[in-house]
Amino acid sequence: MRHVVTGEAVSLDLPSVSLITRGASLLVDILLYWITLLLIFIGLGYFGAQAQLQMNPAAAAAISLTVVVGVLVIAPITIETLSRGRSLGKLIFGVRVVRDDGGSVRLRHCLIRGLAGFAEIYLTLGLLPLLTGMFTERGKRLGDVMAGTYAIRVRHPRVRPMMLPVPPHMAAWAQIADIGRIPDDVSARAARLLRTVENGRKVDLPAVSAIGERLAAEIVQYVTPMPPTTSALEFLAAVMGERRNREYQRVRAQQERAEHLHRRIHALPYA
Repeated sequence: MRHVVTGEAVSLDLPSVSLITRGASLLVDILLYWITLLLIFIGLGYFGAQAQLQMNPAAAAAISLTVVVGVLVIAPITIETLSRGRSLGKLIFGVRVVRDDGGSVRLRHCLIRGLAGFAEIYLTLGLLPLLTGMFTERGKRLGDVMAGTYAIRVRHPRVRPMMLPVPPHMAAWAQIADIGRIPDDVSARAARLLRTVENGRKVDLPAVSAIGERLAAEIVQYVTPMPPTTSALEFLAAVMGERRNREYQRVRAQQERAEHLHRRIHALPYA
């Protein structure tokens, strides 16, 4: 997870994509552009044969160069500019190119990326983007480094909420416990562990218990009063179940206030 601070001093969590995902999306785009280029040349050849055009080699070379530049350079730049950092390959793999501050890319960013991309992808057969992606922080290629951009994930897998109930013998403690200071990343790890246990799949119980012990020792520092004596997994279930219940109550109270305000605003005589 990458924390990006915008110009308004707002911290955003924008996860950068892996090098494999970027390579796969780039491969789809390259195949698409080369297929388009091949179809254009086939169409030009068919049209020239039908019209029986006699073209000198210089004119043929100029047309060929124009078509190649238009398909492999101008078209990618135009598509990324109009779609704000998307292309067919990026759309398939849920990828978008953004600025280093998290904002949408503009024409100058896409222009730099497109011109640099033609050189680094085709002239080095993809070796230079691979090397720069391996040794840069966010998997950037040279065009991203020059333009101040990187690729993020915009499509995430759907995460099923943790639905384990609060253990009955810990319900009284959970209702009065202060659990609001637990860091989000720690609670996310605990929720993933409990979802693994909840799914009922075969798991390595000693390993799960060891991970639970470490998480419980980390979370107990943020919880007051101290919990009653219990196992690590039951302690985690009590904490995460109570956090879920409180979050649900908070969201439900907000919805009720919004509905009450909506009824007052739209009630006659608007007073």
